[in-house]
Amino acid sequence: MISPDSFRAFYESTLRSKFEPLEQFRRDRWDKLWKYGGGAAAAGIILTLAGVDSGLLISVVAIAGSVYFYRQFQQEFRDRYKREVVGAVVNAFGLDYDPHRRIERPEYERSKLFLDSINRYYGDDLVTGKVDKTAIRFSEVFTQHVSSNGKNTTVRTIFRGILFVADFNKKFVGETIVLPDRSEKAFGSLGAFFQKMNFARPQLVKMEDPEFEKHFVVYGTDQVEARYILSTALMQRILTLRNKVNTGVSLSFIDSHVYIGLPINRNLFEPSSLWESIDNFKQIEEYHYLVSLCMTIVELLDLNTRIWTKE
Repeated sequence: MISPDSFRAFYESTLRSKFEPLEQFRRDRWDKLWKYGGGAAAAGIILTLAGVDSGLLISVVAIAGSVYFYRQFQQEFRDRYKREVVGAVVNAFGLDYDPHRRIERPEYERSKLFLDSINRYYGDDLVTGKVDKTAIRFSEVFTQHVSSNGKNTTVRTIFRGILFVADFNKKFVGETIVLPDRSEKAFGSLGAFFQKMNFARPQLVKMEDPEFEKHFVVYGTDQVEARYILSTALMQRILTLRNKVNTGVSLSFIDSHVYIGLPINRNLFEPSSLWESIDNFKQIEEYHYLVSLCMTIVELLDLNTRIWTKE
């Protein structure tokens, strides 16, 4: 794993060499937009002020054309940037990166982290590989439910962030789901009643760790197996992960995998706009942080420690 200190050296020695051709590409496209689109729009305005009937039409066409070509250039720039810059950051960790792929919807649904109905599913920036013995994959995922009554349309975001999947180091056959405990925090003992009445989930599993119970609610198809999976050590590790990411992390243990949802309410692994310089260390440092975070999950949850015959 690349430490923050060594990443600065990697940025200077490796990434900056990729910036020059990309920066030239960005400037060239931006100059063309100003030269042709801006020039045509300005000419149309001048003709309009001079009383020429076609002047307004020229301005409108020039502006519409500029918007169209800006989107085309931005997409072309975005694709190159992701392949050459973001890809280099991910590859430096020994992982593979595909900006156009994602964790697919069937796996999102298999995780059972989010049971709300969705009819929009987006995602990109798939990262795959192994951290020592543990195979991992994660991507940005964005899901919504859109409903309309004929007059008004309501868009409700179900999840936006990173969906992380890894091999788990214990064998199990049931399902255990660990969710942020919002009911008990808000309603106290009444919240515990609401937890039990969550009929969409398996049975409620009460854990013996009071600090863990304070922040999480656990559902499982097998009480004994849920406690086997969520050992005292693992509960402490999950609390450490929660504190590290400072967000409402969700986990599920299904089909000998662990699924983790990390809510992040913004686009990830994206370049700046076409008019901004790409030589931005803080922005690229965030890519390093996101990949480091997902690799650190393996260490935080001690996934490389294999139990009995699980390899």
